[in-house]
Amino acid sequence: MKQKYRIACICQIYNELSKDNLERFVKHVLPAVSDLVVYDDGSTDGSYEYMLKQTPHVLRGTKNDFVNERSHKQLLLQEALKLNPDFILWLDADEVLTANAAEKLQELCALCDQNQADAVNMHEINLWRSYSWQRLDSLYDKGWFCRFWRVVPGICFNDTKPGLHQPLFPSTIRKAIWTLDVQVLHYGFSSKQRLAYKYLVYRSHGQRGYDMLDRLISEEKLVVEKVRQELFPEGLYLDDNEPKALTFAESLAYVEEYREEVFRPRFSIVCLVYKSVEWLKFVYEQVYKYTDMTDKEFFFVANDANPTVLSYLSENYIPHYIFTNTSQQQQEWYVNSVYRAYNFAASKAQGDFVVFINSDMAFTPGWLDNLWQAYNGDNCVTSRLVESGKLRSGQYGVEKDFGRDYSSYRESEFQHYAHDLAEFKLLDGGLFMPLLIRKEHFEQVGGYPEGQVVLGSDFYNPVIARRGEACISGDTVLMLKLQTIGIKHQTAFNSLAYHFQWGELDSTETSAADAKEIKVAVCHDFVSGSIEEKLIWNFLGESLPASVRLDKYIVGSEGDYTENARRYIEEHFPKVEVILQNATFMNTIDESRYTIAFLQDDLRSMGMPNVQQEGNLRQADKLVTNSIQTALSYPACDFEIISGGVDLDSMQRWQSLLTAVFKELMLKKANAKREKRHKVSIIITTYQRTHLLRWGLYSLSLQTMPFEFETIVVNDGLQDETEEICNEFKEKLNLKYIFTGQRNLQGDPVWRVPGFAINIAVKQSTGDILVMCCAEMLHVNHTIAKLTKPILDKSKLLGIPVGKDDRNGALLECINKNSEIFDMATFNSCVNLDTRMPFLMALHRSQFMEIGGYDEDFIGIAYDDRDFIDRLLANGCHYCQTDALTAHLFHPRSDGYYKGGGPPEWDYNKNLYFSRIGKIVRNEGREWGKL
Repeated sequence: MKQKYRIACICQIYNELSKDNLERFVKHVLPAVSDLVVYDDGSTDGSYEYMLKQTPHVLRGTKNDFVNERSHKQLLLQEALKLNPDFILWLDADEVLTANAAEKLQELCALCDQNQADAVNMHEINLWRSYSWQRLDSLYDKGWFCRFWRVVPGICFNDTKPGLHQPLFPSTIRKAIWTLDVQVLHYGFSSKQRLAYKYLVYRSHGQRGYDMLDRLISEEKLVVEKVRQELFPEGLYLDDNEPKALTFAESLAYVEEYREEVFRPRFSIVCLVYKSVEWLKFVYEQVYKYTDMTDKEFFFVANDANPTVLSYLSENYIPHYIFTNTSQQQQEWYVNSVYRAYNFAASKAQGDFVVFINSDMAFTPGWLDNLWQAYNGDNCVTSRLVESGKLRSGQYGVEKDFGRDYSSYRESEFQHYAHDLAEFKLLDGGLFMPLLIRKEHFEQVGGYPEGQVVLGSDFYNPVIARRGEACISGDTVLMLKLQTIGIKHQTAFNSLAYHFQWGELDSTETSAADAKEIKVAVCHDFVSGSIEEKLIWNFLGESLPASVRLDKYIVGSEGDYTENARRYIEEHFPKVEVILQNATFMNTIDESRYTIAFLQDDLRSMGMPNVQQEGNLRQADKLVTNSIQTALSYPACDFEIISGGVDLDSMQRWQSLLTAVFKELMLKKANAKREKRHKVSIIITTYQRTHLLRWGLYSLSLQTMPFEFETIVVNDGLQDETEEICNEFKEKLNLKYIFTGQRNLQGDPVWRVPGFAINIAVKQSTGDILVMCCAEMLHVNHTIAKLTKPILDKSKLLGIPVGKDDRNGALLECINKNSEIFDMATFNSCVNLDTRMPFLMALHRSQFMEIGGYDEDFIGIAYDDRDFIDRLLANGCHYCQTDALTAHLFHPRSDGYYKGGGPPEWDYNKNLYFSRIGKIVRNEGREWGKL
């Protein structure tokens, strides 16, 4: 009987449903394989939910991480190996295999077994702006990729560092065969939309040049050929017209058409405001301070707003829409206008998800990330609120006063309280804002009712209550309507926000606007420009909000215009943040301010390259030109294209550009404040310590982390239960699992000192503070916070705990018998642990790197930690005893472990240690911490 090989297909996806890839992929790939394992890289378009219905094996990344594809493939490989496949097939979502794939793959499996081949290289057919024509020129017909991998002991990706264009097959592959029996039909170039997406994304990641970028859209050498119909799986062939070559300018033109679609926000944070500039400023700063704004927009809806609020939004280039209720509606219960405005906000939101917030809210780090992590496709998620106590709180709400308005808000106290309160828990019900909801779900049920709803009325044709009538809140009605389409209302207990309650409603109306601040200086000398240029520069200076036009007649006609303009701005408009200037015939006016250079003079195509112009283009923060043809002359530059016209459309595009610029500046300010915060990397190495590691991770999970943190567990032993244990704590501890025991997969385990694994973990970590921890450490109190607090701003301190050594196993027995509970008497009865060694120790990353980490010449037993600590102390570090409590749980030790002498491996490390005393920096001249 012919062997039936088990094949697992792995695939990484990101928003593939909106690109019409997923249905085709599933329909034609799933029947050819045994299992499908998918890594969703933070999709927001429904791709994640769609794949959950197709396969039970879906890994979810909550943040799009495009450049870490090799790392994601390792995760996919690890997950696929759990299914015990014989072979792994790698495909992308925009690909399918040619006809009769199921039969052909089985034949390839047998061929690999016969020839002891590790892999199969398959040819890729690149469909070009069509569904039946392939491109042959410019290497498009030369694509062969290692797609099909035989599962052998130790199969893995050894080096998973980020970056584009890295090998996307396992490091263990040695022998591959080539085949044309099965080919890959690639739809990634089959439409202008898909080509524009690839071009813009790759360009945004720094790709340049013909081979790395322009080849994606250039058709100067275009050669296409009809793909044979018999190569297509049944039902997939579509006979369409031959694509005709486009000029590069035509290709760039269609790319520009898709720019907004490609870079549109995926999340829309919306907030209403109507009478208080102070509350507006407060919540605006709070959102940027505590939110990763990548792929997000934040806008206000000015809901029957007063002129001062409208002016402030406009003059500060804050994204907003104006919503005005009719005069009759304005006489109704105030809450009616609120619900109408939120519905209006949802209609304007560009994101796949809408996040509703109130103007009287303050936030915590990760509040939105945690809402997103809690989203599962069948829910909408709200934060847990801490409320001031002005009004009674609701389900899961906590009443605790940290200030009744923005001026009395005790932010630091609230942040510490929120850290202690946060739990990794998701429960049904709760309060109603902040609310994360898929826009499609919101619109499907018709959004909020236009007010509170009279009891007993139809939720889809509601009777709107008047003030004083018995009613159900519009928020509750929304949740009840969502239930009818299978969407649960849930609360994420690790997403915390503070609610002042009736903040803007109770506040005094801002009536008098502050003196107008000039934010934008429009600079042009008017000397060398044409009449058309005078029109556009005058137009910009007169039409842009909070702007001033500065020509030579204003700043002074004598001497250098650039220097005169810089001095004039400094003296008269010191709060100018953005300078919009001509890219030609003047130098960069002020390098300390954000500069938009507008290029109208295409000197390159005239054969008149100009050093001054080239310098301005290099130094500018943003480049704008008036035509694609001009942009083509400067291929290394990233231009926004805005015509030189003086019409309404051009002005709207300039205002949109400046709004994006001020968002960028706001992000820089927020990031500068965020950089002062610390991130802790908890590094745990393990070697066949599964039963102890579980207790260590469990005790860590009970702690409150008053800072951003990550946990990295490095398994330097065998592929045992370690990964499964880590997965139990993956979300709670922000845990990344790394296996480094490939050397042990061929037979008996090969010991090496933990320093190798620690070095690897440090290189993979991102924290500025490191906490090195053995797998067998039990954390008795809030050890991480206590260890790190004294050294946050003192880089030469080594935070150490009070430690006990469970030498006889009494403490471990107590924990095992009493289901995680032990008494302090048992802890105190343990002998003291010498915590001057790094069983559990906090130190600044800079100190680890300065001495070159652990010396990787230590390959025997012992002395490696002693060497490491001696070098830290010699480099100026000092111990800092803290009141963190920890215990070293019992594990068997060899006889004579604490006595003199030892095996040859002991002598080797001992001799190496004494031979290098006094040499602080190690691993010089070689790459260390290599995965």
